[in-house]
Amino acid sequence: MNNSKDIIHTTGALLRPQKVTDMSGNVIWVWAVSEFTDDSYKDGEVYNPPETANNYEELVMVT
Repeated sequence: MNNSKDIIHTTGALLRPQKVTDMSGNVIWVWAVSEFTDDSYKDGEVYNPPETANNYEELVMVT
């Protein structure tokens, strides 16, 4: 699973199914953004975050 046929598009992003463990320890499936295809916004301003990062700080860093 998780190949190109599993990808769906929503306005401005591509989504992939991803298996995660919730806070109760249950394994669930969620849609996760795998790629942005249009501008994102933060506080009304264009904000295009990185799609991946090695840590939280790099992921949410304002550029």
